[in-house]
Amino acid sequence: MTRLDLTTPAAARHFFESKLRQRQVNKVLHSFPSPRFWKGGTGTPLDGRPPGSDAPSCELYVALPFCLTTEPAHCGYCLFPTEAYSNQDQLDVYLDFLAREGELYRERWTELQPRSIFIGGGTPNLLKAHQYPRLLSLIHDLLPALPAATPVTLEGIPQLFSREKLEVMQAHGVTRVSMGAQQLDHQLSLLSGRKQQPKHVFQAVEWAAELGLGCNVDLIFGWPQQTLTHLERDLRDLMASGVEHITHYELNVGGATDFALNRREELPGPELVREMYLLARELLTAGSYEQLTPYDFQKKQSQEAGFIYEECRRTFDAHDVWGWGYAAISDFPDHHSPDHHSPDDSPEQIGQNGGSTFMNARTLTAYYAALDAGHLPTEVGYTRTPADLRLSLLFRNLQSLSVDRASYRANFGRDVLEDFPGIWQAAAELGFVTIQDAAIRLTPEGAYRVPLIQTALMQGRVEELTEAHFASMKRPALIQSQPTPPVPLPVAPS
Repeated sequence: MTRLDLTTPAAARHFFESKLRQRQVNKVLHSFPSPRFWKGGTGTPLDGRPPGSDAPSCELYVALPFCLTTEPAHCGYCLFPTEAYSNQDQLDVYLDFLAREGELYRERWTELQPRSIFIGGGTPNLLKAHQYPRLLSLIHDLLPALPAATPVTLEGIPQLFSREKLEVMQAHGVTRVSMGAQQLDHQLSLLSGRKQQPKHVFQAVEWAAELGLGCNVDLIFGWPQQTLTHLERDLRDLMASGVEHITHYELNVGGATDFALNRREELPGPELVREMYLLARELLTAGSYEQLTPYDFQKKQSQEAGFIYEECRRTFDAHDVWGWGYAAISDFPDHHSPDHHSPDDSPEQIGQNGGSTFMNARTLTAYYAALDAGHLPTEVGYTRTPADLRLSLLFRNLQSLSVDRASYRANFGRDVLEDFPGIWQAAAELGFVTIQDAAIRLTPEGAYRVPLIQTALMQGRVEELTEAHFASMKRPALIQSQPTPPVPLPVAPS
């Protein structure tokens, strides 16, 4: 197998230019490497982060798996693991098992103080109003040291955010809601089988403001049949609502989804998708919104200024993510951050480990069975090398619209320009970045091209991992049967 060499600016530039007219794939959600390289038998989050080894800061992700059924299935595009919702009893049973998983963490989490908590899914606002006190009490019971002002976000779909639910959420510790509207145009929304109306979005935004809840609305661009007119109308209407935060991200098309199999001909072409991104950025930044990541725009003077974004890291300092629930992901970098290394440490001693990441079971049957057996429901995981860790954190740092060179040096004992010099130079030549002493800063074009930059950065390491995987498949059956091979999983949208 011939590897692609991107060490020279000319080669990296050729790589970039060969892909400028292709659809992009967001690679943020699982950072690096993709879960297709993860495997079973790698332990549990408690093995990956034993007592005394915690990073200086952390987040908690709480997962609820259920979604309303749609035609087409999975809203036509979604690649997340989910379970079909049929009745309220499912939710009660799931909360029982969530509590049982939480008990396995009780001893470790007593002193845990996450900087933020995100309750995701699935569709967490499928819960009935009377079930939110139980969900929030499970969280607070396991985290007795949690500061009162900790941001707690709960996501859902617009039509299920009733005022009664929002009042109960707010009364029990939720500080922010996030709505996956995806499209405000009703006809475009119907392509996903969603039943929402634009009025549901605006009513929920109004109620959240009245109750003092932070509020985010997700919109997707690059949608089948979408035009620039659709996009501009949606953004202007949403900005007029006064919503504090807008996440505007590119549609990922892949897997056995309806959009991938049946609507490819209806998708805007790559050049139009790029134009959509730049128009949206222009509209939002010319209005009252500040760009925080390639896809996140926050109203200026918002009270949410301290919110920690799950997919973004402003520095390379060690920061843990604990995942709790169905298909939840825990992520533990393991390197000597400024708080953890001695001034006498050599560059070789800084960043000498890579840490690990784990994913819980992606079927309810497996999730429940593990807990019935008294085990944490970890399904697959991955132990990172130092190079993997640098890539993983670099992917997230790029989301901040710049790469912090000083933080990279402090954490890894080397300058980020020493890694991938050809790629950075080519990116600068193409106008994606500007290279400065303090940081590598993304231009507006570079912000749109973050998935392409990530593809180039990871190319060599992905080839190594792929070669290693296929080599293991060729070993004699007796040897090959010992490790569990990587479990394929498509990259999901953010």
